[in-house]
Amino acid sequence: MAKRRNGMNIPPAIVDWFREVFAAANRRLSEKLLNVPNIPETSLDTTLVEHLSGYAAPHRFPSNWVIRFDTHYIGGLRHFYDQWEIADIGVLIFFQQSGRLVRRKVALLQSKRLYPATGEVEVLERYDYMIGMARLGDRDSNAPSMLATRRFGFDEVCRYGALVSGDKQHRAIAAHIDQHKIPVFYLLYNPPLVPLIIELPLLSDAVQQDDPTLGARVIPVAPMFAVLEAASAGYKPSLADTRDLLVGHPNGPDSFGWRLEHFMADLLLGCREGRRFDNTDHRALEALFYRRSGPISATIAVTIEVPDDVELGD
Repeated sequence: MAKRRNGMNIPPAIVDWFREVFAAANRRLSEKLLNVPNIPETSLDTTLVEHLSGYAAPHRFPSNWVIRFDTHYIGGLRHFYDQWEIADIGVLIFFQQSGRLVRRKVALLQSKRLYPATGEVEVLERYDYMIGMARLGDRDSNAPSMLATRRFGFDEVCRYGALVSGDKQHRAIAAHIDQHKIPVFYLLYNPPLVPLIIELPLLSDAVQQDDPTLGARVIPVAPMFAVLEAASAGYKPSLADTRDLLVGHPNGPDSFGWRLEHFMADLLLGCREGRRFDNTDHRALEALFYRRSGPISATIAVTIEVPDDVELGD
């Protein structure tokens, strides 16, 4: 994919570094799905957050720009408060210069994993959250053998099993956007390629060294909602449904959505997606980020220090 010039005078070397941080995260997420094809969606969120926590120390570039990642994971408290998360991961980007904040951006990511056509995905229920770690020790005395072969198959007809037309979460996200105007994007966790068959138990660990052909993708909520609202209640979009959702989009008609690293570096950091905010947005941001019972699971904050002699563009 051709790299698009950002509108904020950010040096290309910084954008490239930022893109590679998320490309490495994409490879790591793909590798995890290869090795644990039935993994709960929440574990993929924690993998992304943990990967970015490795960049918590400020990184200084020869141009004297500095970047730091801060992360916080709180988990899905909707299981206790009987509400639906508006987003799994909130992304905040702060630009500071001469000792003051000069620009702030926000975007919300609602993550969904692709379910295999064959094989069951492990889903954490309310009971699992209530019993907590004790569920690992609460075993039935009649344990099934781990030698039993299980096959997990992925192709374009596979569906995002927890993305459902007309359910409570669909309605909650729509209402939140209407009220607060903060953009929401679907972060879609996919295997590195399709079609794909994975058999358990594994004979060896899979290693994802190259960028995945498919992998983690990002799609704005509007085209995904168009799919949901054109279908009957209870419809779950397939991978095939996402193939052409961005045709005609001003930021590119990428098949199956934007690659995670492209969205983060070229679109969000480059001020083509997301929303700038200021102190007038305090109430909306407080409801999301400042309450332990808020409708969000994790936050990624990126702080970028801009040299004093650089003038940021639009």
